Amino acid sequence: MTNLHIRWGGVCIVAIVLIVLTYDHYRDNLASLAPQQVRQEAPKGDIRVLGMVQGGTLETRGAGEATFALLGEHASLPVHYEGPPPDNLRELKILVLIGTWNVGAQVFEARDIGIVPNYGFIAGAYLLGLLPLALLLFAMTRRVHFLYDEIKASKLYEEE
Repeated sequence: MTNLHIRWGGVCIVAIVLIVLTYDHYRDNLASLAPQQVRQEAPKGDIRVLGMVQGGTLETRGAGEATFALLGEHASLPVHYEGPPPDNLRELKILVLIGTWNVGAQVFEARDIGIVPNYGFIAGAYLLGLLPLALLLFAMTRRVHFLYDEIKASKLYEEE
């Protein structure tokens, strides 16, 4: 029984390490700020901002340039976009913009538009599939050990 606990303890430790690394990756590379957070915190470097393009503010100036206001729950953020021609840039659309906050001009300078993923749904789907599988493997391992002990106890098994 000790080997069983050691193996499953190792599986749990690996799972915890994987969860921590995944959370760090999400926080560093995938987490998005709201427009009001950008205005309050004035972050430096590349950031991701999640919001909705405010109706009536979108002005395009060519294939890859546009200005608009990105609306959050409590504040809006003026945006100047320069990058590849956007396929999904339109009014009242929820977007993730990648770029930098220009403190002097009080404008978010976006260079790319990302999709809005639903990480809760993705993580839930993985858990829904992997958790029953892990429970099944644990139950099968316990059953094999139980049967092995029964065979040894019935004197049918003789060691060489």
